[in-house]
Amino acid sequence: MPELSIAICDDLIEERIHLAKLIQAYCKKCALSPQIHLFSSGEELLEAFTQPGLFQIIFLDIYMPGMSGVDAAKKIRAMDSSVFLLFATTSQDHGMDSFQVQASDYLVKPIQAEGVAQAIDWCLEHMPKPLRQLAVLVEGEQRTFPLAVIQYIDVYGHQSRIHTNQELIVTRRGLDDLEAAIDSPDFLRCHRSYLVNMNYIQGMEGNDFRMSDGSLVPIGSTHTTQIRNSFIDWTYLKAWKQE
Repeated sequence: MPELSIAICDDLIEERIHLAKLIQAYCKKCALSPQIHLFSSGEELLEAFTQPGLFQIIFLDIYMPGMSGVDAAKKIRAMDSSVFLLFATTSQDHGMDSFQVQASDYLVKPIQAEGVAQAIDWCLEHMPKPLRQLAVLVEGEQRTFPLAVIQYIDVYGHQSRIHTNQELIVTRRGLDDLEAAIDSPDFLRCHRSYLVNMNYIQGMEGNDFRMSDGSLVPIGSTHTTQIRNSFIDWTYLKAWKQE
């Protein structure tokens, strides 16, 4: 039974419990095994959010004492580009907020089972498939980590270097093999020695991609126009899906 890690952040305990029950009912019907984590404030959620990939879906109440759901979402999005953010609110006037943090949807209270089902269905449909994790051999030991933490992979000598949010992982696994294992439309082979996660691209500068950590990833000279167009198409498609 596939596991699904979900966080619910709402200052009202009855709202947290109500939403948790709706999620549990949905997951039981769909043969999913949910790990549901409850938080009473944005501050509490951020304290627990220690690394990207910790949660796959986060339900965020917008109006909370202290840090609002929108402010918490901005901080989370800065750390994790792939987590699905779903706003819960009493108002529908949050289209711009949803766009800025790339929220997948927002549910209007009182939240109904149908809305929860539609929202999670959308998230499941757009999760990278078939792999959300990558396993590599590092110095004789198997390492497994979420695709979401990978910024880009490059080749140095006879090794592949996996640049993540927190560390550099070096493996002898070839780039062609890694690209096939990742098998995600979010990753672009922009150079014969580079595979980039487009979620971390901040923009294009000359013949390079500027990454969110400030580094530059080269765009191959052989198919420059095709690579640039692939990134632009991906950007527009992602923005369209968020509308």
